[in-house]
Amino acid sequence: MITKIKRLKNIGKFYDFSAQANALDWHKNTFVLAPNAYGKTTLVNVLRSLCDNNPKLIRARKTLGSTTEPEAIIVIDSANYVFNGTRWDQPYPAIQIFDAPFIHANILTHEIGHEHKKNIHKIIIGAEGVKLADELSNLKAKEKAKSQEVVNLAKQFTLGGFITLSFDAFLALHPNEEAAVGPRIQQLEQDIKLKQSEGAVQGLDFPRTIEAPAFDSTGMKATVAKKLTATHETAEKRMLEHIDWNFKDKAHAKQFIRLGLDHAQANCPFCGQDLKNATDLLKAYREFFDDAFRTYQQSIVQQLAAVSGWNIDNDLTALVSAHNLNLATLRQWEPYLGTIALPDVVTAVDSCRSRLVELKGKIQSELEKKQKDPNTDADQSQFDALTTELAWLKTAVEGYNAAVSSFIEKAKQYIANLPKSDITSLQGALAKEKEIKKWFEPGWKRLATDYPATKKEADALINQKNAKQKELETYGKAIFDTYQKRINELLVTLGTDFIITGLAGKTDARANESYTDFGFLILKQTVPLATRQDDVPCFKNTLSEGDKSTLAFAFFIAMLEKTPELEKQIVVLDDPLSSLDETQREATARLLLALSPAVKQITVFTHKRDFLYMLCDKIPENQVLQIRSDKKSGSRFEFFNLEEERKSDHARIIEDMERYIDEDFGPTTDSMQGNIRKLFEVVLKTKYYSTLAVDIKANRGLSSLLTTLFNAGLLDTTLKPRLFDLCSVANGPHHGEIVDATPRRLSRDELISLIREALDLVQKV
Repeated sequence: MITKIKRLKNIGKFYDFSAQANALDWHKNTFVLAPNAYGKTTLVNVLRSLCDNNPKLIRARKTLGSTTEPEAIIVIDSANYVFNGTRWDQPYPAIQIFDAPFIHANILTHEIGHEHKKNIHKIIIGAEGVKLADELSNLKAKEKAKSQEVVNLAKQFTLGGFITLSFDAFLALHPNEEAAVGPRIQQLEQDIKLKQSEGAVQGLDFPRTIEAPAFDSTGMKATVAKKLTATHETAEKRMLEHIDWNFKDKAHAKQFIRLGLDHAQANCPFCGQDLKNATDLLKAYREFFDDAFRTYQQSIVQQLAAVSGWNIDNDLTALVSAHNLNLATLRQWEPYLGTIALPDVVTAVDSCRSRLVELKGKIQSELEKKQKDPNTDADQSQFDALTTELAWLKTAVEGYNAAVSSFIEKAKQYIANLPKSDITSLQGALAKEKEIKKWFEPGWKRLATDYPATKKEADALINQKNAKQKELETYGKAIFDTYQKRINELLVTLGTDFIITGLAGKTDARANESYTDFGFLILKQTVPLATRQDDVPCFKNTLSEGDKSTLAFAFFIAMLEKTPELEKQIVVLDDPLSSLDETQREATARLLLALSPAVKQITVFTHKRDFLYMLCDKIPENQVLQIRSDKKSGSRFEFFNLEEERKSDHARIIEDMERYIDEDFGPTTDSMQGNIRKLFEVVLKTKYYSTLAVDIKANRGLSSLLTTLFNAGLLDTTLKPRLFDLCSVANGPHHGEIVDATPRRLSRDELISLIREALDLVQKV
């Protein structure tokens, strides 16, 4: 509880105030009276600065022209709270303040905007709701930041040039892929290369097999091995066999041949040769018919011609040329199959070329000798040597041809194994594999690791946020229903002709901010807080300034009632009712009376004496202070003697009555008639306060007060008829109070007589 404003220096009009006297101590219910501009709002700002620990609120009100820093010492619960010019030594947050800043921040006097809706939301949901809202706000901020991290990580992938690999596929890659992706890339690159060369490969020739020179020397060897005698014997044998076959009388065969010759002239009828000598003719026929000999001779000639016509050197050169063509063909295949060697057939040819040429010459020589002399002996070893040499060359060629055949098979297999996919598909697959390979680069590998972890954190925060949102909504639904009911009860108590409707918490999806929206029910018509049309009823153009202040006060009271540890709160109100009528001020006083036991302290700053008196009547256990001010000393606190002030008021009423009797004084008869009632009420309430406390709190009229006092035996019963008669005539409205009966309007002469009666009776009561 605030027990003393101990010091205020260089703050507004408090030039150098220090409180020493105990008379300036504050009580549980403290009321401060001061005209406007004397320092009420300045002191409230000092208390707000202490509550919010906001030094700027004091520094902004530094006394104009002062060269020293502001100072403040406020005693709360016997502890000094010191402001040293720059900051408080400690804050005191348990202060609830209702003032113009509260109204402007939450209701405003013109219109309710989004910021006001947010502030109202905080008021309604209370400390627990604010805690939930703050937790939700923190979760939203964390979730937003974490989700942005997720977006940024995904954006890195988007900007990374990945085309064929989706982000999900990228994240799904396994570290084991690192060893496999390289070979796949190599294979695809090779396949692309193969596919690109497919047309060229399809048009390439294959190498050809070569043929070794061949020469049948075996038959020549057999021919040269024969002699002429053997040939004749063979021919004769064949001839006899011929005769045996063709003549019926084989004994006369030779005679037939001779007889035939006898019929011939000098020349042979068959060949035209000279037949001088039959023996020679027979010999000739013998030789002619000797087919074996003739065949032998022909064979020699043919074989000699074959040997002569065999150009072994050309055959060997052709072999080398064919080999060279094969080598040229192989070079065309090398880009696809690599270097492939064939056996060195050239060396083989060169090694046997001279020997074969030599053997050919020797064989030809042997045949020529045999042709001249069939009975000569031939050198048969040359034929064997030629056969051996050719067999060796044939073996070399066969090995060569085997290598050619192997290459041809390999080339055909290569063609058969060419990729079946088109080049575009292969290039796409290669691009994907290269993007997979990027996964294993340090930066991308870190992204692939960070993204799932960050996404998991973001998802967890989203779940937490949603859970907290649901918790706040559940909390809010219950509190908004009860809050609207309580605010409307307060509005009715405060005498407004409107209530609120549709009070509900909402969330701005774009700003992720919670706010409260509601409308008003006026004459059974719903009026919104705001509208886009100027000619449509809304808060701005329908509620008066007093209505708006009353609405703000209702929100404030409802907020207080739901404040945790309300018994520890100091409640400060700065001229809360300056624009309210008397009925609303009285209702406010009753609300403060009900609130007082529930809080630690209530302090009301006001410039209205009648409201101060009303507060003192409603809340008798109080301390009343006033702020006095002058140009030289500035503002200061002083004790306010309520009874003396009220007595002075009584004296003024009596003086007015006396003047009204003696002079043509200006007040109306109605006003003077009301003063009669007021005079007796003030006197009786002041003199018999303890006895009339219940009636005073119940705001009972003068007749009730008189009844209580007569029943208590405190008034002379002989005065009773005169007092009640006076009461019945003087009874009437006064400052909005409830009356006992409708007064009778009096003339001036009647009123003067009544005033004299009242002045006489007031001395006796």
